[in-house]
This record gives sequence, C-alpha cells and structure tokens, in this order.
Amino acid sequence: MKNIIENIENKLTKFIDNHNELKSKLEIIEKENKKISLKLIEKKQEVLNLQEKIKLMNISKSVDVSNEDLQSTRLKINEYVREIDKCIALLNK
Repeated sequence: MKNIIENIENKLTKFIDNHNELKSKLEIIEKENKKISLKLIEKKQEVLNLQEKIKLMNISKSVDVSNEDLQSTRLKINEYVREIDKCIALLNK
C-alpha cells in the first residue's frame, strides 16, 4: 500500500512539474506573440504610409508637366479651337 501511495505521489509531482514547465513556456510564447502582433500592426501602418506616399508621388508626377509638354498641349488645344471655329462658321452659312 505504501508503495502505491509513493508511486502516486511521484506521478503527481512529475505532473505538477510538467504543468509548471508548460505554464512557463506558454507565458513566454504569449509574450512573443504579443511582440509579433505589435510588430505586425506597425508594419501594416508602414505599408499604408508607403502606399499613401506612392499615391501622392503618382499624383505629383501627373501634375508635374514640363514646359515643353505644357506648350505642346496649349498649341494642340488652340489648333482644336480653330478647327471648331471653322466648323461653326461652316454650319452658320
């Protein structure tokens, strides 16, 4: 009988030790998980910021027209206006 009780005590001690070890490991893993989650949030925000920068750069590129392009565009518009004026004059005859 004494032998059975000692055996049970040994198993219980091992079980408690295992439980404590696993509990400790779980705490470590939860801390790591929290760190990684925070890092993920930071990286997502960084991606959003970079996407916004790209968007602004693309907008500025489309607005930033060189003088040659601007002059060329103005000439083309003037040419179209003259053509439209000719068409209107022909319609009025």
